[in-house]
Amino acid sequence: MKFTARIRVAAIAVVAVTGLALGGCSGTTERPAETGSTDDILRLSVGSPPSSFAIGNLSGNDAMITLSLFDTLLLTSTDGQIGPGLAESWEYSDDRTELTLHLRDGQEFTDGTPVDGEAVAASLEVSRAGAGTAAAFSSVESIAVADDTTVVISLSAPDASLVPVLATFNGALGATASLDAEDAQLEPVGSGPYILDDEQTTVGSVYTLTKNPDHWNADAYPFETVEFSVIADPTAVQNALQSGQLDYAGVSSESIAAQFDSSKFTSGTNIPSSMSSLWLIDREGAVVPALGDVRVRQAINLAIDRSGIAAAINPGTNTATNQVYNPRGEAFSEEILNADDFNVEKAKDLMADAGYEDGFDVTMPSTFVSTPYESVLAQALGDIGIRVTWEAVPFQEFFAKVLGRNYGMYFMVNGLSATDAGDTNAVLRGVFNAFETATPELDALLKTANAATDEEAGAAFRAINEYFVEEAWFAPVSVIGGYYVHSNDVDYTSPAVPQQSVRPFAPAAD
Repeated sequence: MKFTARIRVAAIAVVAVTGLALGGCSGTTERPAETGSTDDILRLSVGSPPSSFAIGNLSGNDAMITLSLFDTLLLTSTDGQIGPGLAESWEYSDDRTELTLHLRDGQEFTDGTPVDGEAVAASLEVSRAGAGTAAAFSSVESIAVADDTTVVISLSAPDASLVPVLATFNGALGATASLDAEDAQLEPVGSGPYILDDEQTTVGSVYTLTKNPDHWNADAYPFETVEFSVIADPTAVQNALQSGQLDYAGVSSESIAAQFDSSKFTSGTNIPSSMSSLWLIDREGAVVPALGDVRVRQAINLAIDRSGIAAAINPGTNTATNQVYNPRGEAFSEEILNADDFNVEKAKDLMADAGYEDGFDVTMPSTFVSTPYESVLAQALGDIGIRVTWEAVPFQEFFAKVLGRNYGMYFMVNGLSATDAGDTNAVLRGVFNAFETATPELDALLKTANAATDEEAGAAFRAINEYFVEEAWFAPVSVIGGYYVHSNDVDYTSPAVPQQSVRPFAPAAD
């Protein structure tokens, strides 16, 4: 296998903003003449190569490739429902502090070793400690093997996000011998529906996957080969699709989609899968004292013309929102959708009540993600006296600078989850809660939601959503979908959670 070293910082937000649901393109590869029918091969692009194939260091942005190579304990279907994966079934104890997983019998990793209780526990233990996955398992107290097909996960407290976590790259399973192998970053040993073809793979450029005929769910993966080209430029992606080098591309506008011949290509809009927001992270006023006053945060929300922004930036794929939850989930509330509707005069009154009648200065990081929104946001905030300075920050430095608490607020896009618990955890961790803000009121709401039964969960997470809106924890702007174009040689179903699987693709029906 040829390779070149490359380290990247990735964020699902980037893909959402650029409209490249499967990445971009800076070069193309010729279709080999001997490949045969497109029924046999699916060609996709990714914006940058997988950061690592080592369990514990997997990335959500690499999931199209990694989750083709590694099975997960549970699976998220195209419509967003969580179902069986390598675990056929699961159940919680009455107090929801024990999750018992019942594994499929007879499954093997590609090195021939069994996917049994010991192997599953070993993978999960590595993920618990892994740099890229440990945060998702913060509630896990211990992992026990009851027998070859039964694993019990004990929690320090109920955690409604655990089941969704096991259906993501966090729940990926690798062969035990590979978990601490020196070559684990480059040579995956999983039990997924595909196997990395070393001979046809050039690390950093092209990743070729061949079908695993022994996979328990092989029928759900109709392509014999999936080829991922690492291509970074949006225009080149479109050119590669036009010339037949790719079968699918996310595109940033309807006008670009219209450039493709409808006799050869099909276009449409993806299910909204991300949301843009001003993230008001300094809620105690450590860096920006004004943000410690809820009235200032409420004023910021009132100053944003969400509907105007949604109509102006990629119209047709942006929908105004004041909530950080997926509109398809139970936590989302139509009743509070206009709770902080555009009202500059009311915003000015709140600023004055908080003692900021003359406004204040704020510095925010400028990245290619924020650039399309910067002028309109600066004007909106300027209308209530908040003077914005945009500081150019290379994207690879963005996360470190935000986590270093250099900014009290910033603009960024975040991927939406298929579950309310997932959306909740996403905005309370990492860069979206860099100052680690917590309140007794929120802690109580989280405790109730995490311990709730399936029937109670919707109302419990809706209460958290209402708290976020009332306290102006964030200043959401819009929910984002995106346009796509694909060759008529394939069929495509827009998934509720993008970039997690190749299952949305199939050979075109005759």
